[in-house]
Amino acid sequence: MEVFFLQVGSFQKAADADNLKAKLALTGLDATVQEVNIPEKGTMHRVRVGPFRGPDEMNRARALLSQSGVQGTVIKQKE
Repeated sequence: MEVFFLQVGSFQKAADADNLKAKLALTGLDATVQEVNIPEKGTMHRVRVGPFRGPDEMNRARALLSQSGVQGTVIKQKE
């Protein structure tokens, strides 16, 4: 089974990722910050909303994001 996330940002500074996470919390969306090492870029802090079980749930979150001026990229993962 697949689950969906919306990636709404990727930052080199943890503080920038935390700021976006806080902004999303004000809209009622729960975001997580993942630290990942990317070759030639170093440590990045991804901000993702989810997981969502289906497209309907994800699209509702996407609508809330766009009202806040935030774009989300769909990320599919195996559960």
